[in-house]
Amino acid sequence: MIPIGCRWKHFKTVMKHKAVVYRECRACGITWQGIIHDLSKLSPVEFSPSAKYFQGTGSPIEKEKAEKGYSEAWLHHKGHNRHHWEWWTDFGDNGEIIANKIPSDYVIEMICDWIGAGMVYSGEEWTQAEPLNYYNKVRAGRHFHPETEEVIVKLLEIIRDEGLEEFHRVCRTRYPLLTIYEKV
Repeated sequence: MIPIGCRWKHFKTVMKHKAVVYRECRACGITWQGIIHDLSKLSPVEFSPSAKYFQGTGSPIEKEKAEKGYSEAWLHHKGHNRHHWEWWTDFGDNGEIIANKIPSDYVIEMICDWIGAGMVYSGEEWTQAEPLNYYNKVRAGRHFHPETEEVIVKLLEIIRDEGLEEFHRVCRTRYPLLTIYEKV
């Protein structure tokens, strides 16, 4: 039985994350995606194991993976949420990983997700450099279409160098970076 305290703390963390992602998505012009972002985290298949492995300082998914070798919550989550790069990958006939181009709205939501996770877990210590630092830390294990990766890096550099307001403006106006990306 999962203690009610862990369930409550996990619920509050999820809702805090959703609130930050909603704010960021809304500022970027994708309000609906901000509203529905990570709703699957409230489903029993994701919520129960995540509450069981709740830590408060990082993703419970990593703790579940460390104990079991995999995470049922993560397997469900990445398959039901298009803002995760894994949703856009497939395998070719020879087993090679095929990274498909991610539509710009999901690229934006993915970055808003990284911002939200960073702000929730880092709190007052979060900086504009954190999303790019996070990406550089995990990038070797990710599979992105080259054009998708290029736009991700450029958007993360905008956040680091010019701030969230400029990131929001670029996303809202789709100019010039996303306009070019969407036409290819």
